[in-house]
Amino acid sequence: MFKCTVCQKLHKEKPDYCDCGNDEFTEAPSMAGCGVSVTPKQLLSWGIFAICIALSGWIWFGFSPQQKSVQQPSPQPENVKTIRNIPSIDKIWDDTLPDTAGSKDNPLSVYKLKLQNTLYGNIETRDVIDNGRCKIEFKVNKNGKLTNRRLIKEEGGTLFNNEVIRMMKNTAKVDIPPTGFAGVKFTADVFTENGVIKIKLR
Repeated sequence: MFKCTVCQKLHKEKPDYCDCGNDEFTEAPSMAGCGVSVTPKQLLSWGIFAICIALSGWIWFGFSPQQKSVQQPSPQPENVKTIRNIPSIDKIWDDTLPDTAGSKDNPLSVYKLKLQNTLYGNIETRDVIDNGRCKIEFKVNKNGKLTNRRLIKEEGGTLFNNEVIRMMKNTAKVDIPPTGFAGVKFTADVFTENGVIKIKLR
């Protein structure tokens, strides 16, 4: 047997030229007793075909992959939204200064109210000259005289601050403080509201 080096065709006898036009051949062992000439390419193709048949049969009949059970997530409860009516801030906002004097029946509370009215009565110009806010501090001795007077500027113009200073100078003497409160420092907020100067004694 002779095999063409180009097309690999087998010939029983060595020809001068192969059908493909090649004139080079290699000697191949003869397949005695076989009526069909089989090339190596054919043997390889048949082997691959047989393997494919075996694998397909194994997949279809002999192999059944275990199905993994997929656990469905439990439904989560929906968030319940509560709608609440929020009142307007204007209804709940209290911009009045806190009253730390306590009950009106308290002797100190009564005295602070009188002291506040006295200071307010000594304002020369109650209508707003210009807007402002400040803090005043003072003490009242046992004779009812204002001492250690001090003005702490916060906001506002010179006209406003000067009006507060004149108010403190005009308040030279007040009622005698309750027992135990002579020489105690008092603090008051002086501010403009709705075009008028107001006083809030703490």
